[in-house]
Amino acid sequence: MLAKGLPQDPMVFTMGHELKHHLVDADSSLSYCDSSNQSNPIEIGAEIFAAELIYPDEDFRSNLKDMGIKPGECTAEVLVRLKHETRTTLSYAGLSKRAEFMGFAEVGSFSKVKWKALEEEIYGVPFYKLIRRRRI
Repeated sequence: MLAKGLPQDPMVFTMGHELKHHLVDADSSLSYCDSSNQSNPIEIGAEIFAAELIYPDEDFRSNLKDMGIKPGECTAEVLVRLKHETRTTLSYAGLSKRAEFMGFAEVGSFSKVKWKALEEEIYGVPFYKLIRRRRI
């Protein structure tokens, strides 16, 4: 069961998360997912499963290497380009956590990034937003 109206990226992630529960956790005592149990190992496992299903670590590493990015060199701009070029539905939060965990970026280096604003700065305002602005 998924929340109606979720944008594509969180919808795909949630489906992967719930798939892990369906495949592995059917006999667990966990009855629902929310912020109160996000530190539960079962929930953490579902988050990792979904991220790996959507955009495997090896693909992430390989794509950064193909872009010429070495450990410690990943910036927010690199992650925006990576998301755009690969068309991954993994969120910027997921991409930044992975970059930090794998040593491509310093821990905490993305904490103040306004991802959508940066995306628009690099690629322009999406067409749907331009139309919406004209209607208002």
